[in-house]
Amino acid sequence: MAWRFRGIGPVRSGGVVATILAAALSAIMLALPAAPAQAQYATACPPPKKFAAGACVTACPAGYEDQGRVCVYRNMSR
Repeated sequence: MAWRFRGIGPVRSGGVVATILAAALSAIMLALPAAPAQAQYATACPPPKKFAAGACVTACPAGYEDQGRVCVYRNMSR
């Protein structure tokens, strides 16, 4: 027995409706505030900042030890 596979037919543009939806979506994306970027590596931080907990910071937060360009978490329960 031979099986036939019918693909999806040709995609048709929605015309005016698709254009309006695309314009509305792009306006919404531009209006949303951008989330702050998080650093992946200490070298991604600009020189005056340090790398701590995946972000570039100006000073090491509480519980972190300053080691130059990197802040290292110190567990005080030991």
